[in-house]
Amino acid sequence: METIAVPFAVDAADRLKRAAAEIGMPLEEFIASAAEQFVTDNEAHLGAPLSPDQVASIRRGLEDVAAGRVYSHDEVFDELKARFRR
Repeated sequence: METIAVPFAVDAADRLKRAAAEIGMPLEEFIASAAEQFVTDNEAHLGAPLSPDQVASIRRGLEDVAAGRVYSHDEVFDELKARFRR
């Protein structure tokens, strides 16, 4: 594990301390967890490459749209309602 020192404005540091205390997590663990989650989310949404399976799934979906194999919101919910009526 590596330690990285990061300066925070007093207000930001106070908010981080309060947030960590509210959930009962040590401050260092709280900040590390938040930073790791931010990086993970950023990679997932802004630049991590898609897997071959994801690309293939997207292509199949686009082919379905091009071929007219689509359903409206109302059609989908009508079918779901019919399936799950009691």
